[in-house]
Amino acid sequence: MNIHADDFVLEIGSGHNPNVRSDVLCDKFVDDDEQRGGAIVTDRPMVEADGQYLPFADGAFDYVICLHVLEHVEDADLLLSEMMRVSSRGYIETPSEIGERIYGWHYHNWVVNLINGRLVLKENDRKAEFGQLFHTLAAQDKYWRKFHVTHHNLFLVQYEWEDKIDYEVLDCKEQTLDLKSPQAIEELLTPKESKQIHDEFLLTLKSAVPRGIVSRAKSFLAKNRSRPTKTLKEILVCPMCKGVVRWVDQNILCQNCDHSYSVIDGIPRLTLSPVGSL
Repeated sequence: MNIHADDFVLEIGSGHNPNVRSDVLCDKFVDDDEQRGGAIVTDRPMVEADGQYLPFADGAFDYVICLHVLEHVEDADLLLSEMMRVSSRGYIETPSEIGERIYGWHYHNWVVNLINGRLVLKENDRKAEFGQLFHTLAAQDKYWRKFHVTHHNLFLVQYEWEDKIDYEVLDCKEQTLDLKSPQAIEELLTPKESKQIHDEFLLTLKSAVPRGIVSRAKSFLAKNRSRPTKTLKEILVCPMCKGVVRWVDQNILCQNCDHSYSVIDGIPRLTLSPVGSL
């Protein structure tokens, strides 16, 4: 990620393993760990919000990180447009179509490919052709894990953008990945040399250092890093109308549309109520 030293960074869907460089964390499910690999981390300014309705002012951030969130959302256009509204640069990572075909996550709404520098999305048909086979291999077989890490370009879409996210949403019946094409296969199997070296280093590091130690180290670095001076009170807006909000005790009130939101355990809860209960 091309994050500058003085960038103010948002992470959407930060979950249990936020990036050390993120200044503000945002997650839709603070109290629900079903779709992540552990308990949520709240070691820096944290907001509960839906990435499709971000409660941040226009241009509030310099960089936005969005790891394994895009495939979950109901409306991909909304999430991508919100990212471009609050920041001018960022990084998106999702499973690739190959990853979706092999693992078959039933809660992913979108299949994502990176084709000629453009994100290409289509609705996920949720066909789990291999059941839990490869999930079990990933948990139990060190050789499969090694292959997964050293060839993660097969399993991941990694996209860094500036000014604008180049993407399109296709009809779910359209074919996006032609594995019968020798050219397509060659492109998939020819990662950049620098990336391959990085992958091998990452594998060695993951194997040598227990996950708990890595998590504590990242939390320590995040807490002790010098951060920009922006506060949540300066950048938060109403997620519904983007209007100015007023903080009153443990509540946040929109001065435009009269929506109110709670602050619980120090975390502003700015998710929207279901339609009909507003």
